[in-house]
Amino acid sequence: MDNIVINSHARRYPILDELNFGRNSVISRVVGDLLPIVAADISMYSRFSLKLFLACLILFGQAAHADSERRYLPKGSVDIKALVEPPPAQGSAAFEAEMAVVLWMQRTRTEAQIEFVQRTLNVDTFAPFLGSKLFAVDAALLKSTIDDVIDEVRSEYDALKESYDVPRPFQVNPEVKPVTEWRAVKSFPSGHSVRAIIYARLLGEVFPESRDDMVAHAMQIGYGRVLAGVHFPGDVLAGQQLGHAFADVILRQDAFRSALTKVGHPQG
Repeated sequence: MDNIVINSHARRYPILDELNFGRNSVISRVVGDLLPIVAADISMYSRFSLKLFLACLILFGQAAHADSERRYLPKGSVDIKALVEPPPAQGSAAFEAEMAVVLWMQRTRTEAQIEFVQRTLNVDTFAPFLGSKLFAVDAALLKSTIDDVIDEVRSEYDALKESYDVPRPFQVNPEVKPVTEWRAVKSFPSGHSVRAIIYARLLGEVFPESRDDMVAHAMQIGYGRVLAGVHFPGDVLAGQQLGHAFADVILRQDAFRSALTKVGHPQG
């Protein structure tokens, strides 16, 4: 019990410092309620087990409070169900038509196209459109801000993927041979398509003269996911719609506008 100290004003747990939870964090307050329950039998637990228990708590707490901490894409700010048509039912004529497009693109894809779809998608993907203009702004802050945005966006569309539960083309038809990476999540909507549009739109806010070219490139990245065999056409179209809708909201947020002010604007 040496590592547990309780005073008359607040519970204090030095072990939390080792785990970097912080005494004022949500997890610390949760632990303040839960740890005394097992304190009487603490000798039954090794120090490692206790740390593992607390680590699980912080992961749970982070997930539970993620929505309230969103700065760029407030939960519910986009009416997704109204914006995006649901995917066709597996086995329907519309579903088979989309599968036929996937198979056709597989038969006709070239080595150059395969190389294109295998490129990593991140902020650097759009650097060729910006060139030396990146040196005129705080590029590190710009990248970290957009990365934070993407984390919130991914949380939004991953939840949508689970709600629709659409398998990827190669999981339905063994004739489909994917040629690029894919995450172990569902197919609809295409996350790559969402993120590509987000990258292009947000970078375009800093570099407006390159916005149209970057958005066009983002569209090609989305279409490439069908060519790669990891998405249906409808996944991509829905992802692109969502990307634009999310970007419209993000660009209006005070947190993002404040970050842009710090990033600066290229001259000339």
